[in-house]
Amino acid sequence: MTSLAQCIAIAVIALAPAACLHHHAAANSTGSEPATLQVDNRNWQDVDIEVLHRGIRSHLGSVNAATTREFQFPQSLLGDLGEVQLIAHAIGTPFTITTNVIVLKPGTQVRWSLETTLSSSTIAVY
Repeated sequence: MTSLAQCIAIAVIALAPAACLHHHAAANSTGSEPATLQVDNRNWQDVDIEVLHRGIRSHLGSVNAATTREFQFPQSLLGDLGEVQLIAHAIGTPFTITTNVIVLKPGTQVRWSLETTLSSSTIAVY
């Protein structure tokens, strides 16, 4: 009886890693693609970019005046429903804008064009 139990235990231990393989996504699958944000800052000021997720503001970075910069959203923002809002604040001014809710998924591409008058800015989600 003991040898039968030992054989079963060895078989379970040997097969356990193989049973877990189906849970790991391939490195090149669409589920592992980052969500990205491209900011085209047409403003005359440098602009700070933040993400609002579950009531918490996180700083993504800054975009210099009259330049374009790309960011990758942290993987933690892609969980749950992936609902975020973006915030742009022109440094040294009282001007700030906040987008409507955006749903992020792996591979989502967001393009945000910030105009001189921030309220005239446009956003596209692909």
